Amino acid sequence: MVRTIYFYVFFFLIVSCSVRRQLPTLQLKENVSERLLLNGYYYTQLDSVFFDIIFLYKNGIVYQGGNPRIKHGFKNIDETFSKSNVNDKKTGYIWGLYIVDGNNITIERYLTPIYAEKYQTYVDKGHIINERQFIITSRKYIKTGKLEARQDTFNFRPLSTKPDSTNNFIN
Repeated sequence: MVRTIYFYVFFFLIVSCSVRRQLPTLQLKENVSERLLLNGYYYTQLDSVFFDIIFLYKNGIVYQGGNPRIKHGFKNIDETFSKSNVNDKKTGYIWGLYIVDGNNITIERYLTPIYAEKYQTYVDKGHIINERQFIITSRKYIKTGKLEARQDTFNFRPLSTKPDSTNNFIN
């Protein structure tokens, strides 16, 4: 009896700590459009305190660079991302996919999960202004179907060394 209880406790611990994620709706597709610059990152101001940073790669992968504080400035952001961080390859919710189709961009990323929550995706859609700027105009949360209007202007910042796009989640 005691062995059975230990087994169930062990089983539930393993299951609750495992990474569960919703599969993306977009398919991995190489970006051949050359509509956007890829030798750096794109940023938008989330609010008066934080940036949202993303890296776009030619292979169609997007890397969520986090939300650094605006007060620390771009120099600090550039230095942080010029260094390789191997743990990022094992963090599922920072990876996603994007597609450029003419002047339109679609980006699918994961919400940052809450403890033991399944990774959920959302899809941002917008249009490209020029090779250095695009605007996200809508966001759809895939699990709930909730749609919201956005006005997130992403601007390009060059960076000589980008983090590697190799990861354990999208290949």
